[in-house]
Amino acid sequence: MKNILIIGCGLLGSSVLRSIHKNKLANKIFIYEKSKKNISTLKKLKLPGNVVSSLKEAVAKSNFIIFCTPMSEYKNINTKINYYILPNPPTTHVGTAKI
Repeated sequence: MKNILIIGCGLLGSSVLRSIHKNKLANKIFIYEKSKKNISTLKKLKLPGNVVSSLKEAVAKSNFIIFCTPMSEYKNINTKINYYILPNPPTTHVGTAKI
């Protein structure tokens, strides 16, 4: 695994981030996060990873993508990244549904 993109880095995303870093699963970790509060928390806790403001940049450089956003955002994000995604990168999610 070379570069991993985490889309959404709240509670679940930051846990995934810590595990990837601890187990040395990536050369580079990109983080796409829209919440200024979450970005501030990432910086305050000195968590690893490069926070990016552009999905285009991060998707084009990533070999593995992990969705850590609400499931209601999946369609919107997929629509955005389909234009920039490398051929057949593995993609997964950590979403949950509340009924």
